[in-house]
Amino acid sequence: MKNQWYAGIDVSKNTLDVSVYVEKSKLKDFPYRQFYNTAEGFKEMVSWIKEQGIVLKRTSFVMEYTGYYSWNIRCFLESRKLKYRMEDPLEVRYRSGISKDKNDRLDSAKLADYLARYSDTLSPSKLPEDSLIRLEALQKERKTYVEMRVSLLNRIQVSRYKEEKKRQLKIVEELTKQIETVKEQMRQIIAENEDLEKNYNLLCSIPGISFVNAIDTIVNTENFTSFGSARQYASYVGVAPHSKTSGKCVKWKPKPSRHCDSLAKADLSQAAKAAVEYDKEMNRFYNRKTKNKKDTDTKRKAMNAVKFKLILRMFAVIRRGTPFERLAT
Repeated sequence: MKNQWYAGIDVSKNTLDVSVYVEKSKLKDFPYRQFYNTAEGFKEMVSWIKEQGIVLKRTSFVMEYTGYYSWNIRCFLESRKLKYRMEDPLEVRYRSGISKDKNDRLDSAKLADYLARYSDTLSPSKLPEDSLIRLEALQKERKTYVEMRVSLLNRIQVSRYKEEKKRQLKIVEELTKQIETVKEQMRQIIAENEDLEKNYNLLCSIPGISFVNAIDTIVNTENFTSFGSARQYASYVGVAPHSKTSGKCVKWKPKPSRHCDSLAKADLSQAAKAAVEYDKEMNRFYNRKTKNKKDTDTKRKAMNAVKFKLILRMFAVIRRGTPFERLAT
């Protein structure tokens, strides 16, 4: 993304804080202004940038992943054919260093500085195709219904009155129907897209990986285009261990980061349990990791290793383009 000017955008629900990188200047001295996170605000941002003597076509923008809040500004930048980069907040934080001060202006300046320093190694981002956008929306809708159903089923267990249980059971039945309806729509979207269908079938060939985890992985990786390696995705879902050392004596045991996609990790946990139960190779792998130790910590670490192995398998079948094959036993 090498360019002449670099702008950092700190996105929030209602506003955009924008800073423009200036070489050999302090972060607090970068040109800065705040705009509304609306169509009118985007136009004002463009006008303000031009007033700084900046050529838009030779400017790169960078934002952190903020989900829904950054969607409209991404669409606006793409409609103007402007280069932008979506970046992991943790990556920006670790590369930008520690600062005593924390505010939106400083955050946007850090983003601009980050893009200027690492532009040679960063590539522009793009909106996912329409099929993936629809699939992601349905995925979130399904998870909402599932959480509501689980909550109601737990409530029914402690309900003391028949009338109350009857009403709640009706809602549970309706939620179950809606979940199946959403799943059918998701299957239809996959069937209509050749690339999605191919990758979905490849993922489902892996023991333990079924509908939920296949969809999670396709959506989270934007059909395996937004993560460069299996380890990067494993780090995203909180499975890959990271080590920390200081000097010769102070060492911490490697462990996954707590900053992760907890919902995707929870779904992957269910896949790991199924893989250990039904896949002989994975069962042997799990037993070798536990080494007859039945304490909770050893089991947890062994199960985490199974999750990591499943992610490696998912990326491997996509890279090869062939279904998973069990080893001869």
